[in-house]
Amino acid sequence: MDSQIGMPDNLAKLKSDGFLLVPQAIDSATVAEWKAILYNMYGRGEYEIKNGVGNVAFEKLLALQPDLAKQLIGHTSVAPYLKAVLGKQCQLRSLRAHVNPSGYTQEWHMDFYDYYYQQEKAGTDSPAIALCMNTTFYLTDNSPERGRLTFVKGYMDRPVPAELRPYLRYTEDRNDPFQRWCDEQALEHLYPKAGDAVLFYSHIPHQGAKYGQDPADDMRANIVLHYQQNPMYPGVSFVSDPQFTLSTLGYMGTFPFAG
Repeated sequence: MDSQIGMPDNLAKLKSDGFLLVPQAIDSATVAEWKAILYNMYGRGEYEIKNGVGNVAFEKLLALQPDLAKQLIGHTSVAPYLKAVLGKQCQLRSLRAHVNPSGYTQEWHMDFYDYYYQQEKAGTDSPAIALCMNTTFYLTDNSPERGRLTFVKGYMDRPVPAELRPYLRYTEDRNDPFQRWCDEQALEHLYPKAGDAVLFYSHIPHQGAKYGQDPADDMRANIVLHYQQNPMYPGVSFVSDPQFTLSTLGYMGTFPFAG
């Protein structure tokens, strides 16, 4: 797919809606290769997460499949949008994959739970307020009969009410106040096909779902890349070079107050 076709209109839609479906983002050979890898790993029990809503997650693909994984980082199909929204501050946070072998109804959630608490968590009067974005590449077809990805409609102009923000956490309780609030909103359902990508702001509430049992050779699957906006990207002029510190302490070790 030529990612520049319709770019201005698509970018406006992304900023207005908070999400964007990008058709035919990756080719069928790439889809087939990733499906084989994930299904084999699932069959061997090589996954890190299996939760109560039917989600199985693989967290270590950057190390286990470095060549294939790197091809998805800043992929050409989503790069224009990531660059437009996050710019040079765009930093990969994680790459993970999911399979949903059985029926699956995801909890309503935001990937960036602390979006509304950045100043509080930073502990400063002048925090660098950041955005995060999600790019999800689908490996199987979703249809109204089979599965969906759903967003709260109009969210960019109508954020989560302040009184509900303490409930922004992982829960499988469908009667939780935030879960009920999402259920009551106007919703928009997407039905991405194999090879499509969905790009969205990580603080927009969303929910994946799949109906019934899939064949073993066509389990619902996708690959998710989370990006964060890091104000100190390589190329920002500063009096010292951070590389020696990063190499010596490791990335996490350079945040003395994060724990």
